[in-house]
Amino acid sequence: MNVKFKRRSRRFNLIGLTMALALVDLTPRAQVQERHAFAGNWNANLSKSRLHENRQIKSAKIKFYISDKVVSVTYTGVNMAGKEESGTKEVYPDGKEYPVEEAPGVVVIAKWESSRVLKVLARKDGSVISESTYEVSSDGKTLTATTKGIDGKGRSFEHIIVFDRD
Repeated sequence: MNVKFKRRSRRFNLIGLTMALALVDLTPRAQVQERHAFAGNWNANLSKSRLHENRQIKSAKIKFYISDKVVSVTYTGVNMAGKEESGTKEVYPDGKEYPVEEAPGVVVIAKWESSRVLKVLARKDGSVISESTYEVSSDGKTLTATTKGIDGKGRSFEHIIVFDRD
């Protein structure tokens, strides 16, 4: 009887080990999303924000999804004309240049400065046209997005949007 018990135990341990290894293989990807400071939903707190006169908005929400190699940002909002805007952008925070399909000649470079700071730079013909810094507060409750650059008419702008975690 002890022999059968040992066999079952060994089989159980082998199955348990196999399942544990399978979970270990999946866990890091899921944990990257769960534990990353940026991951999740954020709502713009316009009373704490400082918007450029040409970049006014009525509302904004963003959602960050973080994977091993890609930062995906989905945004929704309402501009000052009352028009809803939405979309999804992906950046690869590896410090390399990536072309922007909808803007010929523009490349984007993204890089993690730390686990709470993401920098994104856009260049056209070698010149910087925008710089954005996204920083999550140490308590994880606030995200500050600071963007400065040149608008479509060649004028400089800078704005800061403060987001609260949803």
